[in-house]
Amino acid sequence: MSKFRPHKYIKDDSFDPFYSEVNWRFLLRSRLLSIFLIIFSFLISITQIVIPVYLLGTMDSVSSQVEKSILGVAGGFGKFEFRELKKTNIKRETETSVVSPYFYLTIDKLRIKNATVEINAADLNPDDMLGHYTGTSLPGEKGNMFIYGHSVLPMFYNPRNYKTIFSTLGDLEIGDELNITYNGIAYKYKIDSKIIMDPVKVDPLAPVKPAYLNEETITLMTCWPAGSKSKRLLVNAVRVNEY
Repeated sequence: MSKFRPHKYIKDDSFDPFYSEVNWRFLLRSRLLSIFLIIFSFLISITQIVIPVYLLGTMDSVSSQVEKSILGVAGGFGKFEFRELKKTNIKRETETSVVSPYFYLTIDKLRIKNATVEINAADLNPDDMLGHYTGTSLPGEKGNMFIYGHSVLPMFYNPRNYKTIFSTLGDLEIGDELNITYNGIAYKYKIDSKIIMDPVKVDPLAPVKPAYLNEETITLMTCWPAGSKSKRLLVNAVRVNEY
């Protein structure tokens, strides 16, 4: 019966470094590396995401700190100009006297109130105000008036910030209204069409309506989809008479 007696097996850990002793050097390095990565990730999150989000929520202008942050680059806040407009930029020749260097755009649906538009804007990077394209009509003139502005990811939309002002331009639908105020006169327009096209195909001097119709039209342009630069969204509107 003795040969059936149970035996107890005891593992010999004398040659196993994980059991025989603690590798303090390895342990210290792994702990320090983990702590460093945690602190580094925390600092990146604070400086590149949390602080920019706070600044965007409390300020109506975008600082260089936000533009250069990870959030700024990913959200579309970086420096950008509409270079495709350079190819047709010409000097405006008109007999109309420009009393004011600006006019003002209001789109109630998008909460845009009296946004400043610079007449015959020389800058194709409209960071501080919307740009009116040189050579296109002014409010009250026959033909098409061309206005361009920036857009970013819609979650950062602020109608008072010219870096984000056209982020929700795609929300406009046929029949929606917008208003222009120029030299104390108000002009009302209704959205007539929306077009998405490649930047190289944009022609700001192209008419929206045939010349024989003798109509006053307006085009609002921004990058699309909002937050990217790959396409352009053009929203066209026609002036409506008020009786």
